[in-house]
Amino acid sequence: MFGWFGKKSRPTQSVKKQQVSLDDAAVPADVVVYAIGDIHGRADLLEKKLAKIDADPIAPSQSKTIVYLGDLVDRGLKSKHVIDLILAHENQGIEQIWLMGNHEEFMLRFLDDPENSLEWLGFGGAETLLSYNVSVAAGAFNGKKAIKASENLQAALAKAGHEDFIARFRDSFELGDYLFVHAGIDPEKPIAGQGPEILRWIREPFLSHAAPLAKVVVHGHTVGEEPVVRNNRIGLDTGAYYSNTLTCLRLEKTNYRFL
Repeated sequence: MFGWFGKKSRPTQSVKKQQVSLDDAAVPADVVVYAIGDIHGRADLLEKKLAKIDADPIAPSQSKTIVYLGDLVDRGLKSKHVIDLILAHENQGIEQIWLMGNHEEFMLRFLDDPENSLEWLGFGGAETLLSYNVSVAAGAFNGKKAIKASENLQAALAKAGHEDFIARFRDSFELGDYLFVHAGIDPEKPIAGQGPEILRWIREPFLSHAAPLAKVVVHGHTVGEEPVVRNNRIGLDTGAYYSNTLTCLRLEKTNYRFL
């Protein structure tokens, strides 16, 4: 649907670059990276995408790394199944990295302080609770019900073996000339100075920033009808939970395309 994109090989540079653009960005030659946009409980779409990644040919000297850009849960009806699929892929010899999105942050807030985190239910949390067979009672969802639901979710996570999964969320991942985050970065700050609130929530001034950055940023969070490709960023959130389109970016050496 989205076609192919390619770039020319670049000469080796002896001086460390301060900025990089998509035209000359690269990942190490021994790895092929697959970055997956916001899944939001659409396990059916993820299952198909993982099958494509498994079948995608690479050189014998290369390995595969999958980077999930966050917002794995909420809105769609199969959040638990999404995590089950990712964990099942841990045995496939493919490195996997999963980043924390703002929706995972919502879920953790609900686990820690359910009475003051009821807004999560309206942002897709109710669907996540149901995917773990945690009842969302009809009528007013008050503090007492929230505490009970939080306790039940904690128990369900433990039963499913998902507690360790949650503990392994990262805020960012760097590889070669690319930085993978959920939402974006503050272009006025160095990469090392980006806090979790920025990485999980930012839109502006990141989205409208046109100048090259220290890394090409691969992100989700902001929905588009198609992937957004700029000289300094690639946006992969194509609204999977309602559009039926889950986007995966493939990076190999200096080349990129959508799988």
